[in-house]
Amino acid sequence: LGTPKVIWEGSPSAGAELATGKFIADGHILENPENNQNLWLGGDVWQATNLNNNWLEYLHSFRWLIDLYHAENEDGAKKRGQELVAAWIEQNTRWREISWRADVVGERNTNWLIYAPLILDTEDLTYRRRVLDMIARQARYLMNISTNAWVIPNNLKAIIGLILSGLFVPGGEGWLKEGCSLLKVAVEKEVFIDSSLRSEAPQKLLQLYLSFVLLGEAFKQAGREEPEEVLGAILRIEINLKNIIHGDGKLALFNGAGIQGGKDIRLALLKISQKSNKLERPEQSGLARIEKSKSLIIMDVGPPPELNMSAASHCGTHAFEMSRGRERLIVNCGGAPFINEDGASLIATNLRGSEAHSTLVLNNQNSSEIRKDGLIGLGVTKVSSRMIEGRGKVLIESEHDGYVLSCGYLHKRLIYASETGESIRGEDIIEHHKISKSIEVVPFNIRFHLHPNVSVTQSDREDMLCLRLENGEEWYFRCRGAERSLKSSIYFGEEEKGTATKQIVLSGKTGGPITTVLWSLQLK
Repeated sequence: LGTPKVIWEGSPSAGAELATGKFIADGHILENPENNQNLWLGGDVWQATNLNNNWLEYLHSFRWLIDLYHAENEDGAKKRGQELVAAWIEQNTRWREISWRADVVGERNTNWLIYAPLILDTEDLTYRRRVLDMIARQARYLMNISTNAWVIPNNLKAIIGLILSGLFVPGGEGWLKEGCSLLKVAVEKEVFIDSSLRSEAPQKLLQLYLSFVLLGEAFKQAGREEPEEVLGAILRIEINLKNIIHGDGKLALFNGAGIQGGKDIRLALLKISQKSNKLERPEQSGLARIEKSKSLIIMDVGPPPELNMSAASHCGTHAFEMSRGRERLIVNCGGAPFINEDGASLIATNLRGSEAHSTLVLNNQNSSEIRKDGLIGLGVTKVSSRMIEGRGKVLIESEHDGYVLSCGYLHKRLIYASETGESIRGEDIIEHHKISKSIEVVPFNIRFHLHPNVSVTQSDREDMLCLRLENGEEWYFRCRGAERSLKSSIYFGEEEKGTATKQIVLSGKTGGPITTVLWSLQLK
């Protein structure tokens, strides 16, 4: 059995916890109601109940092996990894909805192959044979369902697992051939020619990017020519990935992304020598980016993805984030995919709503409906945007129709940045749409969620707030056309339980066919 080379770094601290029985994903601990220390001993975790799908996918894909592999106690990590693999095989020989879902199977085979030095380094020949038999069985399973590849969610994970099995398992030529054939079509289907993934989820974008880089390295390691689809996908995804990274090297918080994985992003980008082209139009990726000196603004200018791809999508059209160097100023609230406590479903739904984003909310409604089945329904269908540059200044103009059917209004947002990036001006316009015969008076709130490290004080002038960054920079916030207030917020970008923070809210009611609110951020 050959194995792909380990090219990504895990978390030694999370690996050390896992070796003792504690599972940690993106900073979230998997709680065990039967153990006051949240330890999962032996193979107990495979019998866990009431876990959400994110945890089930994380566990059964063996995504956590990357952390266990990098734990300092190598012997303890091997013992724990082999214990968990043996228990999984014992308890999952029959089909189950999550553990035998094709994308999970593909990712599991990928991880078992990569971390074979961890899970197969033993003199127990019976155990080794069972693991190798299961790897082959999983590859055959992927091969058998390959004719239905296009109805498989996240089918690229399944295809990549099939290809790696073909590259490194003896006798796997048929799997390799079928996987490469599927890959060619999948890249065109899943990775748009304009570099936009259909789900528009930054976390998925990063995971796929890392998978394709790994796949390219695996072909080279096996002494085979890298398919042009692999390099093409890497370059296409790289364009979008660069577009959603803040000055701290980590992801912007759109569509549930967390900021973990900054090191992975930098390492991945370093492995690709080609220079990808810059996006010419913001609508190409669904996100527009202004970068002036140390100031960076990323704005959502895309509609939600198509219905069947929207399970993890947020209602954040026209939301924006702003960072200054490595420090974040304006943020979205983020996502909490691994919260598994009471009320977790409500928390996750609220974080997907428009109010959890730095954007306008009309009539206390989401810009797009979150249906009972979790998919995105009626709301934004069209977003028109453009970026204008001249004399070093940049202006983003965007318009969406998310509130036309429910309230009769369009939302237009303009954000301007000076050539130095030290003066940011915004304009939110609520404009009556001709489809609505009457002009209704409806309330609005424009929210600016602040990063927890930003302190807010009233300035000497009553019309200004002073926002102070950890590096000592002070920014003055002003507005006109709405009543300003400072309210509590919560930030799920980093911490397991969420971090308390503040938000600036500009409130009012529509006053005729056009209502305009002006706001600005000025460096002191």
